Amino acid sequence: MRSFRALDAPRRPRRRAVARRPGALTAAALAAAASLALSACSPSAGGSAAAAGRSAGGTLTVGFSVQAPATLDPAKAPQNYAWFEQLAYEPLIVQRSDGRLAPGLAQSWSYAGTGNTTFVMHLRPGVKFSDGSPLTAAGVVADLRYVVHSAGQMSPFLSGDTFTATGPLTVTIKAAAPNPDFPQILTQDDVVGGMISQPGLRAPARLGTRTFGAGPYMIDPSQTVAGDHYTYVPNPSYYDKAATHWKKVIIKVITDPQSMLNAVRTGQVQVANGDPTTIAAAKQAGLSVISEPDLWMGVTLADRGGVLARPLADVRVRQALNYATSRTAISRALFPGTGAPTSQATVPGGYGYDPALARAYPYDVAKARQLLAAAGYPHGFTLKIVTGEYGGMNLMAQALAQQWQKAGIRLQVTDYANSNQFYSAAFGAKFPAFMTVFGQIPVWVEGPSLFLPPASYNPFHTAAPALAALYGQESRSSAAQQPRLDQQIQAYLAGQAWFVPVVTIGLPYYATKAVAGATTSARAPLLELDEIRPAG
Repeated sequence: MRSFRALDAPRRPRRRAVARRPGALTAAALAAAASLALSACSPSAGGSAAAAGRSAGGTLTVGFSVQAPATLDPAKAPQNYAWFEQLAYEPLIVQRSDGRLAPGLAQSWSYAGTGNTTFVMHLRPGVKFSDGSPLTAAGVVADLRYVVHSAGQMSPFLSGDTFTATGPLTVTIKAAAPNPDFPQILTQDDVVGGMISQPGLRAPARLGTRTFGAGPYMIDPSQTVAGDHYTYVPNPSYYDKAATHWKKVIIKVITDPQSMLNAVRTGQVQVANGDPTTIAAAKQAGLSVISEPDLWMGVTLADRGGVLARPLADVRVRQALNYATSRTAISRALFPGTGAPTSQATVPGGYGYDPALARAYPYDVAKARQLLAAAGYPHGFTLKIVTGEYGGMNLMAQALAQQWQKAGIRLQVTDYANSNQFYSAAFGAKFPAFMTVFGQIPVWVEGPSLFLPPASYNPFHTAAPALAALYGQESRSSAAQQPRLDQQIQAYLAGQAWFVPVVTIGLPYYATKAVAGATTSARAPLLELDEIRPAG
């Protein structure tokens, strides 16, 4: 039996996103703007603040760079909006900033037997939600069923599973197929780990504008202006009063990078999403800049069957494109101080990362020409590629066009300013190649997101029996076996050159000297708001 308990040894790096669209580097491209009509019937801030205790700080203001959330419902909210949910919704399992998993609403959890198909959780006794209702196994079962029914971002990874209350505080999940990542999926970082009270589940329409969680805070609609700022006050029923560090937390939506920097620099905001374009100025202003590698950027060579671009059906051609790429030059020119060259579709410390693959494709134009000639293209060929206009991917496409021309590859770039046009073209198999930004996620989740036949990043539905066999082994493997299998999968992708990874990038966070606990790690690149406390 494989168990996970309080402060287990650090597990693999946390998930950054699921089926991340190429706009991941610029978060605004991932989210639609929304106007929420928040109800004014939430508890007031006054009594809740008193419940926080004398040790609580005053107000923490957090800057959020994505457009306003369309919903506060944990079952439906995209992962990019996890901050809005994790303040109010205690997860079953807590992901710490150092990558460790710790008890949340579940005191302990384990896989029963082998094969990763039966997962058992034992819940914390005596927990109440902010509405006063108790935590029960039956309530957790109802929540997980609601997640599947809601068809949100994470629902496919629970779809087909059976959820049963096998005791008053015991929940058993029977997976439809092997799932090695239940502990990760049920954390706050994947949003759906945050449990909703049964009264909340009975009124799903209200979940979009109010909170029904068992976390340290709850939203106060009377102090919230939809689309601008969201105010959270302490939950008087929270089981761990010492973990409520603030009398009030405000998440303020600021989408302009310079405006965000100014807000942090002047102390209007104490913690915020940063932007690669303002990192140097943030450091100069004396702000703490926190960042870990989290994304890789490059090219998806999607047409591996040669439907639109016959040369891409030959692995030697795909390898040639990798050798024709000067990753160091692009990293220095486009991402100074934030990017690092990479030849594999993951990041340092990420799932399946292998230091031996970091320079699998050194820049070698002569080698690229040699491979092209061996594949029957001594004079090169013309390749069409589509890009969006965010995150620097369009600039990278132009840089690649200049570099690949030296090997005889004539890159024709189609640049869409409209993100929906880009998604449609890339994921609709309208181009043989497309620019890509992808976050580190567990390989079991990465498969249907990135490389298995149904994946959106595999629009031509390339099937590879050897890769499918490795993926099947990984899904059934133990925690000790998974890192080796993850590396084998990454090695297969690199060897077959399904992608041209170019750089890894870390998304920055900024913090002032007024706060402590704003940390991330290679195993946990996302900033956890619940760990931020007053300085001193």
